[in-house]
Amino acid sequence: MDYRVLILAPRGRDAVVAQDLLRRSGIAADICADLASLVAAMREGAGTVLITEEAFAAGDRTDLIAFVAEQPKWSDLPFVVLGNGTKGPRSPVATARLSELNNIVLLERPLHAEAMVGAIESALKARRRQYELRDVAVTLERAVVERTQELATTRDGLEIALEAAGMGSWDVDLRSGETRRTHRHDEIFGYDVPEPHWSIDRFIAHVAPAERPAVTAAFAEAITSGALDIECSIQTKSGATRWIVAKARVRYDQDGTPTRMSGVVSDVTDRREADEKLAQAQKMDAIGQLTGGVAHDFNNLLTPIVGSLDLLRKRHGDDERSQKLISGALQAAERAATLTQRLLAFARRQSLQPQAVDIGGLIDGIADLIRRSLGPTITVTVNVAPDLPSARVDPNQLELALLNLAINARDAMPGGGRLTITISNVLVDQRNLMELQAGSYIRLAASDTGIGMDRATLARAAEPFFSTKGVGKGTGLGLSMVHGLAAQSGGTLQIRSEPGKGTTIEIWLPTTDAKTGTGQTPAADEPLARRSARILLVDDEDIVRMATADMLRDIGYDVIEFGSASQALAAIRAGIEADLLITDYLMPGMTGAALVKELRAQANRLPALLITGYANAGADVPSDLALLSKPFKQVDLVHRIDEQLRPRSERAPRLRAVE
Repeated sequence: MDYRVLILAPRGRDAVVAQDLLRRSGIAADICADLASLVAAMREGAGTVLITEEAFAAGDRTDLIAFVAEQPKWSDLPFVVLGNGTKGPRSPVATARLSELNNIVLLERPLHAEAMVGAIESALKARRRQYELRDVAVTLERAVVERTQELATTRDGLEIALEAAGMGSWDVDLRSGETRRTHRHDEIFGYDVPEPHWSIDRFIAHVAPAERPAVTAAFAEAITSGALDIECSIQTKSGATRWIVAKARVRYDQDGTPTRMSGVVSDVTDRREADEKLAQAQKMDAIGQLTGGVAHDFNNLLTPIVGSLDLLRKRHGDDERSQKLISGALQAAERAATLTQRLLAFARRQSLQPQAVDIGGLIDGIADLIRRSLGPTITVTVNVAPDLPSARVDPNQLELALLNLAINARDAMPGGGRLTITISNVLVDQRNLMELQAGSYIRLAASDTGIGMDRATLARAAEPFFSTKGVGKGTGLGLSMVHGLAAQSGGTLQIRSEPGKGTTIEIWLPTTDAKTGTGQTPAADEPLARRSARILLVDDEDIVRMATADMLRDIGYDVIEFGSASQALAAIRAGIEADLLITDYLMPGMTGAALVKELRAQANRLPALLITGYANAGADVPSDLALLSKPFKQVDLVHRIDEQLRPRSERAPRLRAVE
């Protein structure tokens, strides 16, 4: 119906003739009786209207004119008007009347049939283009609606994603200064309610004063480069310091003038703090490896010193002056050995003897010592929770750690104060900020009312050799040793402190169901071999090996020395006669632990004693292998040898050399 021709020609047979003529040309045509029926048919759809001038002038044209005026924007229905054929010009009234139809083709009668058909075909062609444009417009409108919906969905999804990521988006019109931001953007700067106005200058005003020049320069450079990427600290509305990352892109018009800057901002304070903790942990680990290596080498140097002084003391027993000098040298060597033990404690490589310990009983045993060490101006309070389980730790090292904490507390309270030691049992789940394994822990907290520490001091408190006590008043290894002891025991060290509010240091130790015990074995007073024995001594350090061999021979043992594990292994395979193997741990080529494992793999059960600067250094050390830490005295050496050689019925069969 959209392409039919509506005919209104009420006089004579004009309408019928026109209809017949159009149909013979393949054009659908319907005849209308009057203007009212014409308007009704037009509302149903038409390609064009063929109307005589007198029919248009005679009736009520109100509905027809209203239809023409109310057409949609895409529609302009063409009218082919058959004029009256008058030879004179039309009156102004008749001309104005025809203009009411808007889109007309005027044909004066009489006219040839082909002229009328041609005019109708042209009108239909124009009408067809209108319908095509309508369809295109509808398609475009539908596409616009769909695209708008897609953009809305994408925008909503982007806002959800930004919100989930903790990011806020922002957009600045660089010409007007007008901004648009999400609520999260303003929240990052400390505003619970979105601010009515924002600008780049407002952004920069929140940046920490020391960083403002660099951030201002970054915004200025972004106008030229087209990209902004900054990380800086800000002060929020409440004055809190936070770290943010801001990224943006600049858009330009066709002339290259910057028009908009759009981007995102996110709070990265948690990430920064995590990075700082990781960097600190890596630094501590690197320092630990360095100090562990230094302590190991230092123990190698101390071993011949202590051993030689021990031998000299025996050989010059009648010389009082020599005894005094040797005693002083031994005291200095023992202090050096204590220093290396603290270094190894920080490096988590000291030789520990962990066992089940009643922490409450241990505290009771040294409470008086702590009180005497702190003096009368400091009150010591001990709070021990009832029914505490045992903790697994080296009791001697823990006592030393507690004394270190007490001395630190005393130095932090020069005018007196209070030290409170609290022991409690805490259950830790899998998700904890201290990175502990889930389970039960003993928390030992030492809290003082001293001067406290600022953030910079607190960050370095557990570093080795870091001290605030001044030159000559401390080694700076106290807290680092406590830190190493806690970590190597499977726990952790936590420090909280504020200037003027004191310090709390917590040692967390895993609990155990094992029974408590001392784990200590008394050493012999006089180093003397209980039985004769041949000992294979292996050490790549000549000075250490010679000093150890001298101590062994002085005790009464027969000693065969080797400078490497491979030499000793070759001699044993050749059938050398021996009762005990004493070997250093760290050696080039093959470690002492690897030597023992190789012998055991060959079903050789020769008793062995491993001497080392840090007994817990290698995972390759068999759990049942006897250990002796450097430096050692002659009495320590003979005691460990006696353990390995007693009872003789259970030791390895004596090897005989094949000459």
